[in-house]
Amino acid sequence: MPSIRAPAARKATTLSVAVKCRPLTDREGGRDIVRVNNDKVIVELIFLLFYMKSIGVYERSIQSTIAGVIQGLNATVFAYGSTGSGKTYTMVGTKDDPGLMVLSLNTIFNRIKNDKSSDVFQVTCSYLEVYNEVIYDLLEKSSGHLELREDPEQGIVVPGLRCIKVNSADKILELLNLGNSRRKTESTEVNETSSRSHAVLEISVTRKQRDKYSNQVIRGKLALVDLAGSERACETNSGGQKLRDGANINRSLLALANCINALGKQQKKGLAYVPYRNSKLTRILKDGLSGNSQTIMIATISPAVSQYHHTVNTLKYADRAKEIKTHIQKNIGTINTHVSDYQRMIDSLQIEVSQLRKELADKETQLIAKPTEKASDDELSWLDTLSHETSENVQERINLQKALFEIEEMNISNHNELQNLDDAIAKQQVKYHCVLNLIKI
Repeated sequence: MPSIRAPAARKATTLSVAVKCRPLTDREGGRDIVRVNNDKVIVELIFLLFYMKSIGVYERSIQSTIAGVIQGLNATVFAYGSTGSGKTYTMVGTKDDPGLMVLSLNTIFNRIKNDKSSDVFQVTCSYLEVYNEVIYDLLEKSSGHLELREDPEQGIVVPGLRCIKVNSADKILELLNLGNSRRKTESTEVNETSSRSHAVLEISVTRKQRDKYSNQVIRGKLALVDLAGSERACETNSGGQKLRDGANINRSLLALANCINALGKQQKKGLAYVPYRNSKLTRILKDGLSGNSQTIMIATISPAVSQYHHTVNTLKYADRAKEIKTHIQKNIGTINTHVSDYQRMIDSLQIEVSQLRKELADKETQLIAKPTEKASDDELSWLDTLSHETSENVQERINLQKALFEIEEMNISNHNELQNLDDAIAKQQVKYHCVLNLIKI
C-alpha cells in the first residue's frame, strides 16, 4: 500500500554511550586494568560505567528509550567491543542475568499490557545476520543470500526477510533462541563461542487508534544489534576459514569505525563524507547512526592486561560516538493518515457552516426587532438610518451566503475525494489479499 509520511517535528538528540566491563576469567587471572578511583576520570571520557550486571546498564541508559517505541519512535541499541569482551552476553544474557534484548522485549510488552487506551497493537519480529558480507535470515532453516535495498519511505530494507507476528515476549525469545542456534560461531583462543557474524533483531510495533480518527497508524521500530568482535590473528591463533572470517569481521568493524569518525567530524567541523556503503553492516546501521533513531552504544571492555590495547581502542570509539547526533520524530503517516486528515477538515468545515448559519439568523432577528415608532420630527432621519443599515445588512447577508456556498462546495468536494480515497484503499486491499493468496498457493 502506498504511504505518505505525515509532517512531524524532528528533534536532535545525541547518541548515548554506556560502558560495561566484564570480570576477569580464570584463564586471564592476574590484575585488572580498569579501576574507578575517581568517577570524574571515567565520566569525562564516557557517560556511564557498569560492572558485570546487564540490568544496571539497561535501567540507567536504555529503559526510557525502549518505552518510546510503542509511542512511534525508533531506537537502536548495539554492543561494540573486541572478541571475548562480552557483547553477546550483554545482548542475550542468561536465565539468571538476562541480556538487553530480553529486558527490552519485556519492557515493550509490559507497556502494551498496561496501556490504558483502546488502541490496537501489533508486534512483528525479524532476525538476520551478516556473515562474510552476506545477509542471511536467521528465522529461516535454509536461508539463501539476501540483498539490501533503500526504500524512499522505509529507509534500508531487506527484501525477502521473514517477518513474524508475535503476541508475547516469550514468543520472541523463542525465535531469538532459534535464530541464535543457526548463527555462525566458532571456538578461538580468546573466546570459546566467538560470534563470527553480526546479528540484528528488529522489533516493529504498529499502533492503531480506535477513536473517530481510526485510520491513523503509529509505527515504532527497535533494532537490537549484536556485533561480532574485532580480533587479532596472533591472539586467536586462527587459520583457514577462521582467519578469513576474522578478516571480514575486522573489515566491517573498520567501516563502522570510519563512519563513527566521519559523523563525529560532521558535528565538530561541518560536512564530511560518511562511507556507509563500505559494508553491509554500516548500511544496516545507517538510520541508527545518523537517521531517525534514538541510538545507544554499549561499549564492552575486558579488564585484563592482555586486552589493554582493545580496551583503549573501544573507549576511544565510545568517546567519538558521543559527538554523533540523530534526529528523531514519530513515525506517523500512511495513506490512511491522509484520509483522517480529510475527516478532520470536513469536521472543521461543518462547524464553520453552523457558525455562519447562526450569524445569519442573528442578523435577521436584529432586522425584525428594529423599533417602528419614532417621534414625528425624527421620522425622516430614522428612515434614512434604517435604509442605510438595511442596505449594509443585506450586503453582509449576501457575503455570508456566498461564503456559505463556497464552504459547502468545498465540503462536497472533500466528501468526493474521501470517497475516491476509500475506493482506492479498497482496491489496494483486494490486491493485497490476492497477492497473499498467491503466496499461500
